[in-house]
Amino acid sequence: MVIQSLDIDATVATIAKQGYAVVEEFLPKPEVEAIREAFNTEVMITQQNGLGTDRSRTWRAHNLLAKTRAIDHVILDERLRAIVNGVIGKYNQINIADLFNTLPGETKQVFHQDDLLWPIPRPHPSFLCNALIAIDDFTVGNGATHLVPYSHTWPQAVDQHVDSIQVEMSAGSMVLWEGGMWHAGGANTTADQERMGLFVSHQVSYLRPQEIQLLAIPPEVVKTMPKKLARLVGYHPFGVGVDGRDPLDVLADGKFINPDAKLARDWRNSNTSYRDVTNPERKE
Repeated sequence: MVIQSLDIDATVATIAKQGYAVVEEFLPKPEVEAIREAFNTEVMITQQNGLGTDRSRTWRAHNLLAKTRAIDHVILDERLRAIVNGVIGKYNQINIADLFNTLPGETKQVFHQDDLLWPIPRPHPSFLCNALIAIDDFTVGNGATHLVPYSHTWPQAVDQHVDSIQVEMSAGSMVLWEGGMWHAGGANTTADQERMGLFVSHQVSYLRPQEIQLLAIPPEVVKTMPKKLARLVGYHPFGVGVDGRDPLDVLADGKFINPDAKLARDWRNSNTSYRDVTNPERKE
């Protein structure tokens, strides 16, 4: 289903029902071109085999948030955040931020589920939500992503010859899918067309991400990020944080032991009420 005028509730409902939704013209063309320029001039890439391919005709740049600030505003876009919250809940974080470019001659990936990496018995609640934004137009010829509608609800693995659709969309459009959706990158059969995309995978915060963001992004880079983005890469104050402090405060001052911490004997000596309770007859 293509969402022409972005209705958050309708988009979330569509993903829940059929496993995916396409949002046309999510980013305007000038923003797409600015991201393309950053990807071509700021981001170091590697050449890799696609999943199940053997031609090394795909360029990838993992760990994008350590390499460029050009996509911060995309990840923080209130529309994207609302959709992700609707699909997997508000306690979520970045799993992967990835640039890929499928080059002419690349073969089709095998069908796979991204949430298969976490061995959680099915059926299970949705815990992964992926967003793929087209930087180039996605066409059948240049390998537009294959999706198997409704397969996120299927208990069994799919046959590699299963019927699928290919998501053709213009640059700036976005397709989102639930982590259990069977999907595959298509074959680029063109002679001269690249297929560049921005892939951002989100997961519930209690799972370990595929890309260990707390190590992958240098602390000095995190300090330059908007606070909301730093939260999304794992610097959230859930539980006890870092010795009872907000991780972002620790990042700022480098104090990994709470400055208010004292030895037990010092607490006893400094705490009048404690002394009074433990030794009510003690005189100062």
